[in-house]
Amino acid sequence: MNNTVKIQNTLLLQTAKRLNELYHNYAVSHGLSDPALNILYTLFDTDGPVTQNDLAVMWSYPKQTINFTISGFVKKGYIRLERLAGARNSKAVRLTDEGQRLCQAMIAPLMESEERSLLRMTEEERELMVKLEEKQCRYFEEEIREMIQKKGRTEDI
Repeated sequence: MNNTVKIQNTLLLQTAKRLNELYHNYAVSHGLSDPALNILYTLFDTDGPVTQNDLAVMWSYPKQTINFTISGFVKKGYIRLERLAGARNSKAVRLTDEGQRLCQAMIAPLMESEERSLLRMTEEERELMVKLEEKQCRYFEEEIREMIQKKGRTEDI
């Protein structure tokens, strides 16, 4: 790997890890696991119905982790499950009034901090950051898919 690219890649990975650590530290400081924080964040930030499967896919957590975390929130009265019209087994995961109050106290300040940090950049910087992150992710996804396809072909030989 080109040394400059290697250094840049390392810096990008370290920055991503620092961001993950910031969210983790925030979760821990509020007595939450990372999945719990992400579930509350999503439910507080989303207007439409969200299923447990949606949450598992969205956050790349095993379905068991999502189910366990939601079960705990249901027991505490923060979340309720509702049948979705036309869906066999899928249930919408929704915040209760108590869950809304919890998120107002815990998730809203986090979202406000995210917004304030982004507003410290110019509109052009934010747009460029999003475009470049999406572009790098798309290219990396293509590279990974290609490696997986090659691996699958070699295992068939």
